[in-house]
Amino acid sequence: MTFLAHEPLTLMISSRCTDEVLLDDRLQPMAAVRRAMKDAIETIQLADEQIFKVWIHEDESGTGADQNSWDRCVSRARNADIFLVLYNGNAGWPGTSERLGDHVGICHAELEAAYNKTPSKVRTIQLPAIEAESGSPNQRFQTYFKRQKLSGPQVKIGEEAIEWAGKLAVSALLDLARAGVGAGSKGGYFAGEALQWARLDYEHRRKVTTDTVVGYLKERSHGRKTGKLPNAVVMPVAGRSVAFVCDCIPAALSTPTARELVGQPFLRDHEISIALPKTTGGPVHLIACQKGVTEAQALRQLGFPDAVVVSAPFGVYVADDVQKIQMVFIANCRDETTTRHHVQRFLQWLDEQGEDRLLAQRARSRRRIADLIGREQADSSPAGSATRPKSR
Repeated sequence: MTFLAHEPLTLMISSRCTDEVLLDDRLQPMAAVRRAMKDAIETIQLADEQIFKVWIHEDESGTGADQNSWDRCVSRARNADIFLVLYNGNAGWPGTSERLGDHVGICHAELEAAYNKTPSKVRTIQLPAIEAESGSPNQRFQTYFKRQKLSGPQVKIGEEAIEWAGKLAVSALLDLARAGVGAGSKGGYFAGEALQWARLDYEHRRKVTTDTVVGYLKERSHGRKTGKLPNAVVMPVAGRSVAFVCDCIPAALSTPTARELVGQPFLRDHEISIALPKTTGGPVHLIACQKGVTEAQALRQLGFPDAVVVSAPFGVYVADDVQKIQMVFIANCRDETTTRHHVQRFLQWLDEQGEDRLLAQRARSRRRIADLIGREQADSSPAGSATRPKSR
């Protein structure tokens, strides 16, 4: 006798937990609607077999809201067979630190991860959208949602949402069956803003990506640009002022012409330091990469292997504890949302792992080294010798 293994399709429901919706003639938190949806969807059977296994955050209510919780939610969104959004325009929990994680909420991050992995698996149920302040995470989420042109039933009460959830789950199942889950999972950055960025040539893609990074850093923690360095942002890190110089590798790091646009930017740190305020450390080089980045690729850009190297969800961070060079490679910067999200994850990692203090210390030392090199360059140049004032 042959037994057929049966594994239900995983379905994730994403929404705010605490936002209220009318259910059973009274306002209840969205979590109550999600639990009812889970129960309804998991009762759907085919040939007496369970079809869907539903995950909601309430299933892990015993876990704390921390970096690991964020990563688990985003990973579940990326790997779920079907992703169902209860959309009301609220971007969701912004992260564990009040200073960080304030520009991409968890609902936004989950949708982005699911849609970028497999657009065909995303389904939406749309409730009346909340009002969003200009420039807020909620406004960014609403703008992102509209750009993807995600259709879905419009509902006002919880009962309508619960009824539609089962219908959408079955619809997604049939679509996946027709197309084949394998073919559907090949979806990636081929739609929406990511497609628009992919159409750009290197020069324009490099500019729009760098501008996005600079804009995000400038907004966060009241960072400020320096007039002489348009791609540099000075911002507080661990109580110290640190300059981040931003750039972009507009294709895969294995593409020499794209990689060489950035090269080894730290070789010009002595020139950059001249334009920085005296009390500012750095520079730290933050490089947005259109595609992925490995530790080996990051070390090749640094030029030598003996360095601190950390591979994380945001990309790769490398630091030389001798010359105090620091480079951050932000991976998969395909559009505005992915770029801002991955830079945000880097800043969260700094804060949560205590690496912000070490980064600030290295940046302070790097500034002293760069200033010393700059003075030596000035002293050794003929023009510098002629114009240098005499000692009194």
